[in-house]
Amino acid sequence: MVSPGILRLALLLGAAPLVGGAALAQDDAAKPAASAAADDDGSNPIDPEAMAAVDKMSAALQALSSFHTKSDITTEVVLATGQKIQFGGTMDTYARRPNAFKIVTRLDGKSRELYYDGKTFTIFAPTLGYYADFPAPGTIAATIDKASDEFGIEVPLADLFTWGSDPAIRARVQEAMVIRPETIGDRTCMHYAFRQEHADWQVWIDQGGKALPCKIVITNKTDPAMPQYSAVIDWASTAVPASENLAFSPPADAHRIAIADISEITSDGEGQ
Repeated sequence: MVSPGILRLALLLGAAPLVGGAALAQDDAAKPAASAAADDDGSNPIDPEAMAAVDKMSAALQALSSFHTKSDITTEVVLATGQKIQFGGTMDTYARRPNAFKIVTRLDGKSRELYYDGKTFTIFAPTLGYYADFPAPGTIAATIDKASDEFGIEVPLADLFTWGSDPAIRARVQEAMVIRPETIGDRTCMHYAFRQEHADWQVWIDQGGKALPCKIVITNKTDPAMPQYSAVIDWASTAVPASENLAFSPPADAHRIAIADISEITSDGEGQ
């Protein structure tokens, strides 16, 4: 049977889904795309202009030693009947490379907080009063991978941290196209669309500044209903706190619960 601690962790994670984080990086079954690949009509399904734009955006993201974003997020949950239910919320992301971040999501009236201080990763549900943690590697990218691979925790908008640092993400693109310039808030952003084996994704890139993303939409093709996750991203001017101020400090009434390695859970969901 699953232990009470694991059940509480499932509640902590499941009450406000953290999706859309590493959908692109985790498309492991996708076949690397060849730049010379062609459709049946002889045209190249990968527009070099779209790939160049993503490369430029990647360089802009990697050049940021710290950042603070405020995002309006939308996620879809698919019911057993196939009906999609959409939830909206907000997210604040504070990051200092190479080893600190704090992410606060407010979705469907609930809040989740993620912390990484270079040594420990913590997920906290302030309303429930539960938190769980694990010893973390020394970089943001490695910690995101460990959270996903070992504990099934997806860091929302993880691509803001890892884009440009993992060539495999680029290699998985099978189709890429330029759509058109569009207005998002007060920004003119060029709209691009991409396809992978298990995910379609779109990105709008600011044309007036540092080529940072204005909006991201990810479609999950592993589900026949193809639910989407979207985020409209505002690159806030607020200064990012020092790394030590991004660390988690549990409230006096908070309860620490166990976090289980997913490799220790059998495919039918029962503990070994």
